[in-house]
Amino acid sequence: MRPDIQVSMTEADTDFERTASRSADDDRRANRGGITRHVVSVLWNRTEGRPRAFWRILGVYVAALVGIFVLPALALAGTELPPSVTGAATSLIGALVGLLLAVGFAKYVDRRPLTDYGLAFAPSWLKDFGAGSVIALVGMAVALPVSLLAGWATVFEVFSGGAGANVLPFAAAFGVYTVQWALTAFWEELVFRGLILTSAVEGLRSRWLSDRGAVVAGVVGSSLIFTIGHFPGSLGAFGFRMVLGLLLGAAYVWTDSLALPIGLHYLVNFAMNNIYGLSNVIEAAEAAMLIRPAFTGPSQFVQVYGLVNGAAVLCVVALTVGYVLLRNGDLKSRLSSTYLGGE
Repeated sequence: MRPDIQVSMTEADTDFERTASRSADDDRRANRGGITRHVVSVLWNRTEGRPRAFWRILGVYVAALVGIFVLPALALAGTELPPSVTGAATSLIGALVGLLLAVGFAKYVDRRPLTDYGLAFAPSWLKDFGAGSVIALVGMAVALPVSLLAGWATVFEVFSGGAGANVLPFAAAFGVYTVQWALTAFWEELVFRGLILTSAVEGLRSRWLSDRGAVVAGVVGSSLIFTIGHFPGSLGAFGFRMVLGLLLGAAYVWTDSLALPIGLHYLVNFAMNNIYGLSNVIEAAEAAMLIRPAFTGPSQFVQVYGLVNGAAVLCVVALTVGYVLLRNGDLKSRLSSTYLGGE
C-alpha cells in the first residue's frame, strides 16, 4: 500500500472516531436532558408555572399537620386552662395557621387570587353561611328525640356547665365553645375544601377525565383525606366522617364558596357537642351542654358515630340538597378558578 494512502486512511479513521465520540456525547446529553425534563415535568406544571396538583396537596396537608396539630400542642403544653378555653385557643391557632397557609400558597405556590379558595365575601356569603348553620341545627335535632322516644336516652341536665375541677360556668363555657367551633369550621374548610379540593379538581382534569368526572373525583378524594386526617378509629367513625366530608365538598362545588360548608360544619360540631349533647364519649363530661342526655341504648345506635347520629347527618344532607336546588335551580358544579375558567 502506498504511504500516502495509508496516511489518508488513518486520518479518516481518526475523524470517524471523533464523530462517533461526539455523537455518543450528544446522545448522553440528550438522555440526561430527557430524564431531567421528565423529572421536572412530574414535579412542575410549566404551562401554569406552579407545582403539580399532587405536590400542592401533599404540601398543604403536611403544613397543616405541623402548623395546626403540632404547633398548638407545643404552644399550650404545660398550661392548665379550662377545657373550653384550651379548645378555643387550639382552634384560634389553627385558624391563623390555616389563613397564613392559604395566603402563602395563593401568592407563592398556586399563583392565584385568595378568592379562588371560596373566600369571595359578599352579602350572599353571609346568607349561605346562615343557611348552612340553620340546616345543620335543624337536621341534627332529629337525633335526640329519636333516642328519647326509643327509651335509649334520658335528659340528665339542662344548661350544664360540665363536670371537673377546672370548668367554666355554663354561660361562659358555652360562649367559648361557640367561638371554638366557628374557628374549627373555618380552618378545616379552608384547608380541606378551599385548598385541597380545588387543587384536586384542577389536577384531575385531563383528556381521560371530563370536567364533571374531575369534580366528582376531587370531592371523593378530598373527603377521603379529610376523613383520614381525623384519624377514625372504627368503621363507623370512618363512614360518618366520609359522609360529612362528601356533603361539605359537594356544598363547596355547588356554590363555589366556603360559606355554606363552613355553616354546615360549624353547627354540626356545635349541635353534637354542646347543644344536643350527642357526643356520647368520656371527654363530653367536661363540656358545657345546653341539653345533657344520659344514653343507655345499644352502642351501635346511640354512640357518637352510631346509626341515630348518622341518620341525623343524612337529614342534614337532604336539607342541604333542597337548599341548593332552591338557590341554584340544579345541582351542577359552579366551581371556578383562575385555572378552571368556569364549569
